[in-house]
Amino acid sequence: MARTPVASAEVERIERTRRQRGSDLVAVEEPLQILLEHGEAHARSEAPLAMTMRTPGHDRDLVTGFLFAEAVIAGVDDLVSVRHCLRSDTPDNVVRAVLHERVVVPSRLLERTLTMTSACGVCGERTVEGLSSAGCAALPLKRGAFRPSAIRRALLSLEESQAWFRHTGGTHGAARFNDAGELLLHREDVGRHNALDKVVGAWLASGAADAATGFVVVSSRASFELVQKTVRAGFPMLVAIGAASSLAIEAARRFDLTLVGFAREDRFNVYSNGERVALAPSEAGFVQVEAG
Repeated sequence: MARTPVASAEVERIERTRRQRGSDLVAVEEPLQILLEHGEAHARSEAPLAMTMRTPGHDRDLVTGFLFAEAVIAGVDDLVSVRHCLRSDTPDNVVRAVLHERVVVPSRLLERTLTMTSACGVCGERTVEGLSSAGCAALPLKRGAFRPSAIRRALLSLEESQAWFRHTGGTHGAARFNDAGELLLHREDVGRHNALDKVVGAWLASGAADAATGFVVVSSRASFELVQKTVRAGFPMLVAIGAASSLAIEAARRFDLTLVGFAREDRFNVYSNGERVALAPSEAGFVQVEAG
């Protein structure tokens, strides 16, 4: 199996009455199994936790971000190690996460192995109310924290940083930016939730600087899962290139997340907590829409 994010595939191109054989670059999609070692020192156990379809690359970031989003860990200090499992028949597609013995794994995750596709994430909480029990709290609200120019700058940076997408057209991007819209961290994957998990995992591994500043941008639509991951990480604003779903908006409003959708160079919609976005007179072309 391929171990790179991009692979070559034979293709037959048909245009009206012409057909031509050639090759094309495509995004690689492969399974990744997450194994979890946990328990007290005298009773350690190992169990398969999840299987996800992802683009190879930054696998440890992906697993770290996923475990954080599912409230398995509170930070990287809860991890002894995260590495590919060399004793597996397919070591590049199996990651083993070893937890400190103090960590108690939520029983809901041990009852069955989670199966995820690259199209959507599987979050442990499926309702807005469930996020509170998973440790999600309302985000501090700072008025005028972000200017539209910062969002505009971030959109351009995200587009420029998506090398895999430029080659294949088949990956999603997620990135974290500071208040001014300067790129801090970027990841790509065939799964939009995987891309954000990779960003969160890399952010945690870097020392987890203050999450109350800056914002994240995703190249996809804004789904409930992406809002859940953003709120859990503590980032105050999520900007999506695509649309926002009704449950994503509901969750964003419940936890005071600023949710932006249909982000373009000259306009975007704000579905919740638009107070964080300051509109300068010279930026009057941007439109803020609060969904009813």
